[in-house]
Amino acid sequence: MKIVDELNEFKSRNLSINNSLATIIKDSNEKEKKGTWIKQEEFKDVSKHLIFIVEQKDKVINNTFILTEDVLKLLRKKEILRYRNKVSDFNYEVKIRLGFDHWVKITSIFNRKIITGITFNKEDEIYLTHLKNVLKEVNITTDEFELLLRMKRLSNNEFHQDTTKTLDQELDSLEVSFPDELKDFKDPLKKLLFALKIWWN
Repeated sequence: MKIVDELNEFKSRNLSINNSLATIIKDSNEKEKKGTWIKQEEFKDVSKHLIFIVEQKDKVINNTFILTEDVLKLLRKKEILRYRNKVSDFNYEVKIRLGFDHWVKITSIFNRKIITGITFNKEDEIYLTHLKNVLKEVNITTDEFELLLRMKRLSNNEFHQDTTKTLDQELDSLEVSFPDELKDFKDPLKKLLFALKIWWN
């Protein structure tokens, strides 16, 4: 996970800076115990090194603040996406009111639109009209319904750490070597993606 990697990098850099600082302090303390004076050249070198360490420490702190902001954004996003279960509950109620056959067709229509960007066609109108009538009862438009479907899909993708891809991108993703226990799935998956390309175009 990107954020964890960044955090570990900042922790590592911070530790390195702290070790450098500890070395300088230790050397300074040893010279003080021996009663040895620091030469002016050594003092200049130590000063330059300390300035460099402080600058590096500032960078780590600033990067940590940025990382913290990113984490807070992710937490807010997660808080909003947790409503996916309510979207499922709502969809179940819509499914009951539409009937199974209409619901299957509606999900197919919106999946096609969301994944391919292909807008509704003439054959979709009968199903969309029925959906509009059901949604009208609760003052929801088909655009808002689509947004809820997209939110649910986004939430699922976040949960599974996946991104929405086009069918061509999905086909390209299959061009990897499958582990032995999964090799049998490769051809049926390809055929499934080709079938969706045919049906959705």
